[in-house]
Amino acid sequence: MTIITDSYMRMILPEDTSIRLSEFIAGRQNFPFIRNEEVMCIFYLYGKKNGIRYDKERNEVMNLAENTVINLRRSIETYNDSAKSKIDSQFIHSKIVRRELQVTVEEKKHVSKERLLNDPVIVSDCFAQHVSYYNEEYFFQLYGPLQEYDLIKDIREQLSGRMVMLGFNRKDEQSLPFQNAFIPLCVWIRDHMQIDA
Repeated sequence: MTIITDSYMRMILPEDTSIRLSEFIAGRQNFPFIRNEEVMCIFYLYGKKNGIRYDKERNEVMNLAENTVINLRRSIETYNDSAKSKIDSQFIHSKIVRRELQVTVEEKKHVSKERLLNDPVIVSDCFAQHVSYYNEEYFFQLYGPLQEYDLIKDIREQLSGRMVMLGFNRKDEQSLPFQNAFIPLCVWIRDHMQIDA
């Protein structure tokens, strides 16, 4: 199993992002569906099933994380350089529909609503679109491989031996409304004990 296939990605703040995205897809919500004052947090979990055991895997994660940030930065810059029509409800809706069709063709079956709402391409684009729309700063931080002593008991099983990257729509960790950037992830893991659910 490669690092890419043993990875997981999700937007965990705002907590109801998938509901808002679902409402947007159904036409009951307009863009932007995340408000300027709300903190967005996306997380990437590397070594979800097998952990990160070797230096080679650690280096793969570091390269993958770096490429992820570079691609997100490019997306944000592209939206910043585009006409504002690139960040309107109709344009974004059509991008999501195209992505749904692409995933359906790739998987050769109907795509579940849950799969679509948590698709890494759609979630990443959602982050980029809102950061660009509000002209926000953002930062990413890579952690790990995490050791048992780094983690509270409630999340040790899910995160021990793994690497995590967190991204926020704020300038830095000091700009967050909580003491530590890891807090939203701890809460999310506790509430969703099965990461692959």
